[in-house]
Amino acid sequence: MDKKFLQYVIDKCETTINILSKQTGIKYQKLYMVIHYDRKLLNEELDKLECVLKRQTTLSENYIKKRIHKIKKRNDSQQ
Repeated sequence: MDKKFLQYVIDKCETTINILSKQTGIKYQKLYMVIHYDRKLLNEELDKLECVLKRQTTLSENYIKKRIHKIKKRNDSQQ
């Protein structure tokens, strides 16, 4: 789920992991591990990605919140 979401963000923003890392402040290694090693995104990282999606895409705010809430809900249930 996290890998698909991150790929979606990269595709929608028409960017790369390296540039996304610089825009969000999330370390490149963490983003790389999400795509290649199934690492999970933390809620703080999801908040940063939400900001980037709002700024760089024409997606509705409701749609963005719905996608991110789904992942946050999973994170909260695993703790």
